[in-house]
Amino acid sequence: MKNAKGSDLDNHLALYDLIGTLARRRFQDAERWFAGLGLNHTEARLLNLVSQQKGEVAQDVLSGMIFIDRTNVGRALKSLEAAGYIERRKGEADKRTYMVRITAEGRKVIASIGKLRKKMARAFFSELSAEEAGRILGLLEKSLETD
Repeated sequence: MKNAKGSDLDNHLALYDLIGTLARRRFQDAERWFAGLGLNHTEARLLNLVSQQKGEVAQDVLSGMIFIDRTNVGRALKSLEAAGYIERRKGEADKRTYMVRITAEGRKVIASIGKLRKKMARAFFSELSAEEAGRILGLLEKSLETD
């Protein structure tokens, strides 16, 4: 299907580029918002992921979940550990692996991150109604079905 902007290929390319622009803008906004909690975007995402795991999670697993290289994940986790939000220990089966778990202090910050993420999403998509956002969400989820 074509629209007034051009051919099918042009529309796909324009959408691809727009998603990249939105991703960069989202990252930059998140950096500013999370700074108020003393975190950067990666640290907030990692803390959120760790909190979603029941018990402990391997550092390498986190790296795969967040699509960031192990070195950057390690650096962010070291910062979260220094702040008292997580604890890391060597794995029992493999001493080269670090296991990560959230602390009570980390759970408190997670509550703040959750509230902040809702505010960020509303501000980021303030021009869209909930219905419009839902339609776009469904269409984008459809594109993930091909992976």
